[in-house]
Amino acid sequence: MTVGETVVGLPQDTGPLVYYYNEAEFERLGLTVPTDVASLTVTAEAAAAQGHYAAAFTPDEAWNWLAAQSAAAGDTWFSAVDGEWKVETDGPGSQVVATLWQGLIDSGSVPVEERWADAFTQMLTDGRLIGHVGAAWEAGFLLDPLDGTPAEGQWRVAQLPDLGAGPVTGPDGGSGVAVMEGCERPAEAVEFAAWFNTQIDDLASQGLVVAATGTPATPEKMTRQFGGQDVLGELATANANLAPDFPYAPGFGSLIAMNEQAAKVTSGATVASVFDVAQTTAVTSLTNLGLPVSE
Repeated sequence: MTVGETVVGLPQDTGPLVYYYNEAEFERLGLTVPTDVASLTVTAEAAAAQGHYAAAFTPDEAWNWLAAQSAAAGDTWFSAVDGEWKVETDGPGSQVVATLWQGLIDSGSVPVEERWADAFTQMLTDGRLIGHVGAAWEAGFLLDPLDGTPAEGQWRVAQLPDLGAGPVTGPDGGSGVAVMEGCERPAEAVEFAAWFNTQIDDLASQGLVVAATGTPATPEKMTRQFGGQDVLGELATANANLAPDFPYAPGFGSLIAMNEQAAKVTSGATVASVFDVAQTTAVTSLTNLGLPVSE
């Protein structure tokens, strides 16, 4: 974890976006696993026509979820120009993402549903939701509600559909460990953090996509829930495909304002306006922190 050339922390896990889907339902309904924007649209429309959803628009995840998709589409939201922050959250990639989801929402091909609400889980358990664009770390618990049901073992994980930049995905979350200023034993703290973050089997058992090198053992629960698929192998591929140039600026947390705007898409707001909120919020946040921002 770096700021410029300065190491400020040790990464623990990453959060590349991937695509989850119910393989059995896809086969039954004659659906194709989407590999790009066009096929995601076709698959979502075909699923909706048969009373199912191949994806959902999740406003309470918009902050990291849409940022990650913009990264996958080739955008860089934050960069440094002559010692100033440059913010561009509404670039060509974001426009592709906005157009994709706006079209799916307008056609009724995807529901607008909060990811962490009971209604999302209900759609999963009653079989209406058969696909999901989500973070890799969701593999550790996404399918828990399906344990003991006929759908147990039917789901699989695939790479995020190509959003325009090739086989690239973006970061939706992740974690790291840093030693705070004032720590009495910084050397020992770093040593412990390095040890902790390299316990790859134990970390993977919690559903994390471990940042440390090595091949962790796939947890039994994950193997069972995904029908024997090598889930961690698929997630490792996604991890290797993370967009290489998508840094975060100070105050990025303020972009949670995107969630509030995203919730308004059912009452007239556009998906594009969510990225507009990201732009104005990021600039305001940096300015309020006393940091120079390029116009």
